[in-house]
Amino acid sequence: MSAGIRRLLIASAIAAGIVALLSVLDLIVGVPFAGYSMVMDIMFLVSAALILYMVRQCFQELR
Repeated sequence: MSAGIRRLLIASAIAAGIVALLSVLDLIVGVPFAGYSMVMDIMFLVSAALILYMVRQCFQELR
């Protein structure tokens, strides 16, 4: 696997993890976004989970 592709996959996984962490914190504590929209937090979690799944699949296919 190319080093550039590996770095891109790792960067997108880190970004998705940060988004998921912030949305979970917002759902539980209401800290980063002051609990503005529960629907948006759930959509962020779903999209982060999909991105993490796709990153995992890419790593498996490129081995």
